[in-house]
Amino acid sequence: MNYLGHFHPVVVHLPIGILFVAFILELVAWKQKQAALLKHAIEICLIVGFVSAVISCLFGWFLSREGGYDDSTLQWHQWMGIAVAALSGISWLVKKKNATRPYRFLLITIFILLLFTGHLGGNMTHGADYLTAGLPQPFAGWLGIEAKKDTMQVKKNITDINEAVVYSDLVQPILSEKCYSCHSSKKVKGSLRMDQEKLLFKGGKHGEIIKPGNAAESELVKRLLLPMEDDKRMPPKDQPQLSKEEIELVSWWIKTGADTKKKVKELSPDASILPVLASFSGGAAGDTTSHIALSKVFEENPALPDKAVVDKLSSLGILVSPVAQDKNLLEVSCINYTAFDNSKIALLAELADNIVWLRLDNTAITDEAMGEIGKLKNLVRLNLAGTNVTSAGMAALKSLKNLEYINIVNTKVDDKGLLTLSTIPSLKSIYCWDSRISAAGAENFKKKMPSVRIESGSNAQ
Repeated sequence: MNYLGHFHPVVVHLPIGILFVAFILELVAWKQKQAALLKHAIEICLIVGFVSAVISCLFGWFLSREGGYDDSTLQWHQWMGIAVAALSGISWLVKKKNATRPYRFLLITIFILLLFTGHLGGNMTHGADYLTAGLPQPFAGWLGIEAKKDTMQVKKNITDINEAVVYSDLVQPILSEKCYSCHSSKKVKGSLRMDQEKLLFKGGKHGEIIKPGNAAESELVKRLLLPMEDDKRMPPKDQPQLSKEEIELVSWWIKTGADTKKKVKELSPDASILPVLASFSGGAAGDTTSHIALSKVFEENPALPDKAVVDKLSSLGILVSPVAQDKNLLEVSCINYTAFDNSKIALLAELADNIVWLRLDNTAITDEAMGEIGKLKNLVRLNLAGTNVTSAGMAALKSLKNLEYINIVNTKVDDKGLLTLSTIPSLKSIYCWDSRISAAGAENFKKKMPSVRIESGSNAQ
């Protein structure tokens, strides 16, 4: 039924045009004093206008169920539309009985209602000021209409990504380009405005959309990660979409606390986000990543991934996306499917040559799954945060000769498991706060692998 609602903007023009024709024909008949000659044509217009108005109302009701419209404006638009449909049918009956004065009163009422109903529909579609936004001076001044400041944020040419203010220089331009068309001063869907900092954090009619420090539970991120076919996905599938890098940036900003003043360097970006940040820099890519050599895995190009396996993962809500242009290398992310468990881990082995980044954070996997993960020979980044993995599972990762980044935050991995990771010479970064790793265990690891950065919470080892 929701699909039929998408035809409302198409169908609604039919009763508008037909009823306006009836109004014009009535004026002609009155002017020429030949009402009888046009009576039949006017009656046809009224009955067709009535039927098409009823259909339009029905489709409009389907569309309204999708939500995202100002409730007050929607109610007025809805009831005025119903009134137009009802009065069209009544006018047809009155016309057939030749009750001239009541009929003409009804026709004038329909004409006025059409104007207001159409205006309210335009408000919901294009914004409350769509009629006056482009009004030239001095006419706008005579009517007391002040020009609204453009809320669109122009992307800056960032030469040093470390000095960029994350919110105003990176996040806000993304929201401006991809979100303001529906959530700004010119149009407010779902009672949500994103063009002002205070209103962005206030949220809309469904509550807050940003939970600082918790990207996974933030409604903004949830909506961005929904399948394209989902009606709740934002932006809608017929609107410009955020790129994979833009979604990762917004998620990282929220995860780090959604601060609106701090610069990139003040948020201590880890190895997983550095390449994303580099993609927003107008300067040399080395501004952010010069100290991190690109994995040799990216010099290879394995065979195309098995489409059947990719489709099966996608059907579960798992995100499978390329990580490099012209390369058959993939990122697999289960952040949108936390029910992923040991019974499904074998699917990943079928993409062993292709997977270089793997996110299993907050899923239901245990040590039993580590054996299959150990078969992903080209794995560079692995996120196990919030899982039930223990030190016993770390032994299965010794075979990952390309692993550079591992996140074992909020797991049961202890000092013994950390020491096991020291047998992986390619490691560069370990994130392990809220685990069972002690300060002494981290220090002992550093003696064995001094070049590896260990982030255990407030202090990086």
